[in-house]
Amino acid sequence: MNNYNGYYDWYQNYNFYGSMRNSLPQESLFSPKEGFEKGNMFSNLYSQYKNYQPMKLNPETEQEKILFDLQALCFAAHELNLYLDIHPEDQSMLTLFRDYCGKVRELTKNYENKYGPLTTNSKEIQANTFEWSTSPWPWEEYNV
Repeated sequence: MNNYNGYYDWYQNYNFYGSMRNSLPQESLFSPKEGFEKGNMFSNLYSQYKNYQPMKLNPETEQEKILFDLQALCFAAHELNLYLDIHPEDQSMLTLFRDYCGKVRELTKNYENKYGPLTTNSKEIQANTFEWSTSPWPWEEYNV
């Protein structure tokens, strides 16, 4: 049988409900940064389109770096969350998911302490007067 880009192997590992039959090892995961850039955390399920190379994202400022790391970790946690919906018994992925969630909380706190709130349910907004619109937005360039 023609093994077109691994599709047949992929199909053989799925049951009729679309879930993987076996748990995936952590070695099959991209790093959060690489997974975010490629749009897929699972290296064994990633299939590059023709000769397309994902753009390497390089933040230039500390603020951009924190935001990029935060987005990459949120993406990774979300991908693992979807995986754990199907494999709730996979303890190694659950541990990694919890680790990523802890790092997201830590980076969010770090960012908000330095640059202001990221979301409307930020503790900083709830504790102070509503100053959301007076501080620079995360994507605005600082003219200091």
